Amino acid sequence: MKILIVGTGVIGTLYGHVLSKYHEVVHFVRENKLKIMNERKIYFDIIDERENEDKMYTTGDYVYKCVSRVDCDYDLIMVPVNTYQLKDALETLIKQAPKANYLLFTLNWSGTEKIDELLKKEQYIMGYARGGGTFKGNLLWGNVGSDVMLGAVYEEQKPLLANVIEMFKICGIISEIPSNVLHWLWIHNVGASLIGVGLSKYNNIVKYLEDEKLVETCFKATNECYNLCEKMGVDLSEYLEPEMFKIPFSNLYPMFKKNFEENPIMQRYTAHALLAIDEMTDNFKQMFKSGEEIGIDMTNMKKLIKLL
Repeated sequence: MKILIVGTGVIGTLYGHVLSKYHEVVHFVRENKLKIMNERKIYFDIIDERENEDKMYTTGDYVYKCVSRVDCDYDLIMVPVNTYQLKDALETLIKQAPKANYLLFTLNWSGTEKIDELLKKEQYIMGYARGGGTFKGNLLWGNVGSDVMLGAVYEEQKPLLANVIEMFKICGIISEIPSNVLHWLWIHNVGASLIGVGLSKYNNIVKYLEDEKLVETCFKATNECYNLCEKMGVDLSEYLEPEMFKIPFSNLYPMFKKNFEENPIMQRYTAHALLAIDEMTDNFKQMFKSGEEIGIDMTNMKKLIKLL
């Protein structure tokens, strides 16, 4: 397939590297970045979860091929942007590629109404990356998962979904297809955003983890947001996360802290979270607004909103 990836951020670069082994990959960048990024070589240190444990740590380099305009027909345009950037990104792309197919690789809280104003239903599917990391100078330090979440909101999207599943399968990445992709994204958004709000106080994972009182408030607020999801129609019994957060905090906190401190894959996910604090806090504000409108108990969310 011929794939256009929006940007050269962590997710775009990770999947550009992975997909370029079997597909033609080009990155879409702003005009003022074209000369800087086109043909630029970066190095990577990646935990590749597709490999056996003894081969997971991989190093190498990746050379960007970039354009600043959609210069030809692409089989797929991948849009791995922050939630609040999606509308502007699509408006720019649609002017140049009105008939293209899109994989929207971003979180969601507000549903598809605004997306459907821009794209025909059969033109897009939704998904979420299983990878993360950060740039250390000219080095990408990250991880890429052995699976990816993809989903169709509408029946008309299923042919495109089947094509994208095969695109990833060729590269050794298996697709997880939830029964309701929007509900999956909402549940994941809750877990990410509440931790992100806590991180925003320190912008440092170690200091955040040491603040047991703040972590507890984040956990309680997470439960409030899961209750909000349920009010919005999500069947919480389909997801492991809400059940996990029912574990007493005194038991859950040591496990949570140990995972962040000792799991090398989680450490790379966390490094990516620090780059996305603006997105997570913006999503939290949307959740808080939804909670006010629906009228759920937001005792702990109100404590966290003061951090913003």
